[in-house]
Amino acid sequence: MTRVLIVDDNENNLYLLRALLLGHGWTVDEARHGADALTLARQTPPELIVSDLLMPVMDGYTLLRQWKADPQLKSIPFMVYTATYTDPRDERLALDLGADAFLIKPAEPEAFMACVQDVMSRSAPAGQPTRAPQMEEAAILKEYSETLVRKLEKRAQQLEQANRDLQAEIAECRRMEGELRASEERYRGLFHAIADPLFVYDRESLRYLAVNDAAVAKYGYSRDEFLGMTLKDIRPSEDVPALLEMLAKSGTQREDRGVWRHRTKYGEILEMEITAFALEFAGRPACIVQARDVTERRRIEEALRMRDRAIQAVSQGILIADPNQPGQPVVYASAGFERITGYRTAEVLGKNCRFLQGPETDRDVVRRIREAIAAGRGCSVELLNYRKDGTPFWNGLSINPVHDERGKLAYFVGVVNDVTERRRLEDQLRQAQKMEAVGRLAGGVAHDFNNLLTIISGYSEVLLGLPNLGDRMRESVKAISEAGARAAALTRQLLGFSRQTMLQPQVLDVNAVVAETSKLLRRLIGEDILFATVLDPRLSRVKVDPTQLDQVLMNLAVNARDAMPKGGKLTIETSNVLLSDDYVRTHPDCKAGQHVMLAMTDTGCGMAPEVLARVFEPFFTTKEVGKGTGLGLAMVFGIVQQSGGCIHVYSEPGRGTTFKVYFPAVDEPIKKSGDSKQGLAARGAETILMVEDEEAVRGMALLSLQMHGYTVLTAENGKAALKVAEAHRGPLDLILSDVVMPGLSGPELVQALRPRFPHVKVLFMSGYTDDAVVRHGLLQAEVSFIQKPFTPLSLARKIRQVLDEPAPGRA
Repeated sequence: MTRVLIVDDNENNLYLLRALLLGHGWTVDEARHGADALTLARQTPPELIVSDLLMPVMDGYTLLRQWKADPQLKSIPFMVYTATYTDPRDERLALDLGADAFLIKPAEPEAFMACVQDVMSRSAPAGQPTRAPQMEEAAILKEYSETLVRKLEKRAQQLEQANRDLQAEIAECRRMEGELRASEERYRGLFHAIADPLFVYDRESLRYLAVNDAAVAKYGYSRDEFLGMTLKDIRPSEDVPALLEMLAKSGTQREDRGVWRHRTKYGEILEMEITAFALEFAGRPACIVQARDVTERRRIEEALRMRDRAIQAVSQGILIADPNQPGQPVVYASAGFERITGYRTAEVLGKNCRFLQGPETDRDVVRRIREAIAAGRGCSVELLNYRKDGTPFWNGLSINPVHDERGKLAYFVGVVNDVTERRRLEDQLRQAQKMEAVGRLAGGVAHDFNNLLTIISGYSEVLLGLPNLGDRMRESVKAISEAGARAAALTRQLLGFSRQTMLQPQVLDVNAVVAETSKLLRRLIGEDILFATVLDPRLSRVKVDPTQLDQVLMNLAVNARDAMPKGGKLTIETSNVLLSDDYVRTHPDCKAGQHVMLAMTDTGCGMAPEVLARVFEPFFTTKEVGKGTGLGLAMVFGIVQQSGGCIHVYSEPGRGTTFKVYFPAVDEPIKKSGDSKQGLAARGAETILMVEDEEAVRGMALLSLQMHGYTVLTAENGKAALKVAEAHRGPLDLILSDVVMPGLSGPELVQALRPRFPHVKVLFMSGYTDDAVVRHGLLQAEVSFIQKPFTPLSLARKIRQVLDEPAPGRA
């Protein structure tokens, strides 16, 4: 491996040459001057020497002369590599002294290695100088002396120039020192002029090194007091651990340290926003801190955040629009607005809120809003708007102007409220008020009318029972009886939709009722309508008046038939349904809990929204004159409501209609139907006290009961009945009494007679069951009741049924 000796007093130059030569596979020896190089080379001769010229102890020229004079070394190539002697005369002298190559620093690595390779390729055999000196000794000494003189002169010039530069630098330093002192004065003035408190503290001891006037004024400590304190002294004690943890992690760059609590000399707690800068102060590592009082700002920010949270929490939507921009765009929308409309804030900002309008939005209301905005005044309206998904809702909108401090109109604030449910409840209330008014009228008419019908139906039945009645007379009486029956049905309809019929609820299986009624319904709807049932086999039981449930099925079926004049399909479905609290909140006519749903769906013409809104109104009908009374669905509504259920209807034009009736489910067994007792003749021999204020009805009932073998005591009112009962000495088996009578009502009469006849049976009768009946507690009570009009036979059967039941208080 080739060995090379490099000679240079500069460590960096040695390092670069060593790395370059080692990288090319050379073995490298190093020397710091010529004397070291000669000693090292004589011990271990190299194959090449690369030497600088300007070096201490022995320079490169002297080394070159002695190298070429040494018999052992003169044949080893000598390469000069200099940055000082760069003049052509310097190169000529080196070559005259026997140098094999002269290269000026710094040379590119490729150029340097090329020069080395060239020198090595020209090297002489061992023992022969590669290049002999070209000058005599005297000439060499002369040339060498001249070279040194030139270098000394040049060096003197350089020193003179350096001296001049130094003098100029000293003058500049003095000038800068003066400016620095002036600058320090300026910065000291700025330090104390800054409005925010400034602190300089020692990073190791945390002691204050300097504070400005604002710190003294803000915290109440004097400057001398501050200089005897540390950072910890102005912190609440509970915050010191967090402070020390933060300082342990702090660096030497600018730091935004956030908001910290500081305590003044007088105990006031301030919220201070801290910014820190690392620096050196009086030769020690320090830090300057700017503390900005944000106590009031934080209080205002927290108040704003609280207001914003409150705004976001309210159920109403809040919009802010800018009237000073074209189109009055929305600049703020609350979370409540998104909940109501479905539009996200990003979809709303920059738009006019007319995007909520739709085909059914009232243009007159929109015009009122625009006029109010144009006039810069507020207004409150309700209009039909549309959510993002297209569903309509009633929008209660209140807008008000907001003015700036100069009184100029700045914004409009709109409060959006979904009043759909309130308007629906108002519609329901109006509907209930209508039905209540009509019901009162119906109840009053039905009372007297049912008394008359009782007489007509009763005596018609008596006449038809005569064996010697002629055929023509029988037909006439039959016509009278049929007319009475039709009039009684109309009266029941009136009482039904007004919810004033007397219920006789029973535990029922709705599936069984539907199955039993299906034959009648098939005949009722006609052969061109396909009839189907989908019944849940695990259906729960309900407690409903069976006659009323039949009426519901029949009226809904008739309504469906009329909606399908060209045929279609009618489906009855039953299922168990749990009405949740959420459902009840949006359907307040229902009660939460387990229900049985009875649904009837047709494929008919459907209903428009305006028809759907009035479908349960009494006397409202879309049928031709003479083809509908408008009482059928009103009666269904009344029956369902009176039975503790609720009814909802779903319909669209051309897509059919579905009525869903919900009855509360009960966990009671179905009572078995009675044995053959009801089929026996309705005769008896018991004693009955009959109380009726209508003379004709009393006479007909007396005749009927006597024909069936009963002993009858009669009275025209409650007070007369008390006297009759007091005069009676025998047993009293049953009291047959009207409910509402002048002076003493039927229930009051029974209560008065109970002490003397504790086991007497009671059967109430009435031509109407208005609020007087409700007041007496009979409408939903478990009492025996017969509704007028009745026939002699139906009365006798009902009495027989009541008499055959166990007496109160007996097993």
